[in-house]
Amino acid sequence: MQSDIFTKLYNGLNSEQKRAVDAIEGPVMVIAGPGTGKTSILTLRIANILQKTDTSPDSILALTFTESGVYSMRQKLVGIIGPAAYRVNIFTFHGFANSIIESYPEYFPRIVGGSNAPEVEQLKILETIFEEGSFDIIKPFGNIFYYVRPALSSIRSLKRENVSPAEFLELTKKEEKTLLQTEDLYHEKGKYKGEMKGVYKTALKKIEKNKELAVVYERYEKALSKQRLYDFEDMIVETIKALKNNPDLLLILQEEYQYILADEHQDANNAQNTILELISGFHEN
Repeated sequence: MQSDIFTKLYNGLNSEQKRAVDAIEGPVMVIAGPGTGKTSILTLRIANILQKTDTSPDSILALTFTESGVYSMRQKLVGIIGPAAYRVNIFTFHGFANSIIESYPEYFPRIVGGSNAPEVEQLKILETIFEEGSFDIIKPFGNIFYYVRPALSSIRSLKRENVSPAEFLELTKKEEKTLLQTEDLYHEKGKYKGEMKGVYKTALKKIEKNKELAVVYERYEKALSKQRLYDFEDMIVETIKALKNNPDLLLILQEEYQYILADEHQDANNAQNTILELISGFHEN
């Protein structure tokens, strides 16, 4: 530990920043605007944990969102604690998921031995699904591939929120049930008496569209699996499945990482948050 550098940086903090760095045990959240030194606080907190506890550098996990963020955090930490910074686990969320897959391949039969599908291959799979499938809304007569790219974008979003095809279909059906139970669903008088109101017709059509998307999503997943392919989002989705279905693997990782820090956490999606919750779930708080 280069204590003189740590002391100099620490003394330059305000009282609230010092509180965050000094908080070693238990959950800590730092809320601040851009450019206010949140990443610096995170690296100083790592240094402080190493300075005040007997924690090994490789028992600390720091997660961020970009490779440039990983590099920046690592360089700041090297300046504070020296070569030990290279032993601290600093990853993007996808990089962390990939490290688990590489370290414990036996838990990932869906991924290991497969290939990452480039976007052109993903679109090709979806085009086949659209061409062969019978869809009323998302396959317009004039251009049957019109919704292929939007469908891929939606599937990616669903995976980032850790929503499976079955869960998405169930959510869509619940939304439909709620809509059809609306009290003022139909016009009660006038020229259109007995007809569904336009706003609800629009909402119902969107629900029907999402039902078809759920079918596309399910067939897309089956096609990826059959061809031994996986997409970028699958790395995190499959990691979540492995951690939920294998308590022994989860416990190994929970014991391995004694301190977990997430930079720019406001950008985390549901799948990324689920990984954080699982890894930190050993502790009651």
